[in-house]
Amino acid sequence: MPTRKQKRRREKDRRHEYEYVYVDESGEEVEVEETEAAAAARPAKDQKPGAKGKSKASSRSLREPPEPSWSRSIRRAVPWQIGIVVVMVLLLRNSPLASRLMIAIIYGALFIPLMYLTDRTVRNRWLKQQARVQPKDGGSKGQRGPR
Repeated sequence: MPTRKQKRRREKDRRHEYEYVYVDESGEEVEVEETEAAAAARPAKDQKPGAKGKSKASSRSLREPPEPSWSRSIRRAVPWQIGIVVVMVLLLRNSPLASRLMIAIIYGALFIPLMYLTDRTVRNRWLKQQARVQPKDGGSKGQRGPR
């Protein structure tokens, strides 16, 4: 939701009519035709109203996700396992403690492959995105950059 200042600024922009001109080679100001002025005033369809002159392709690149590893997945799953043990012990009060702990351990163990698959999916998606962006920057056809 826009702030009051943003609303006032937008209203001010709407109250004033702007004259679009450009400077030609000889240094004289030349008025822009109506169709060009209307196109310059309208934001592009693929841009959000607040994005001034930025496109999705020119947005900052995302940080490279680390290579997925089982040890990293185990380290990330341990806090979840502890949380599941606490939740199961507190929620399943009617069943014996051994069964509550067994259920919690099984659920906690399932977090390890889940974390690994999540890391692998994120990494693969990032690699595909980099491969899609790279040919636009590259030189001639048929050449590929380092992987």
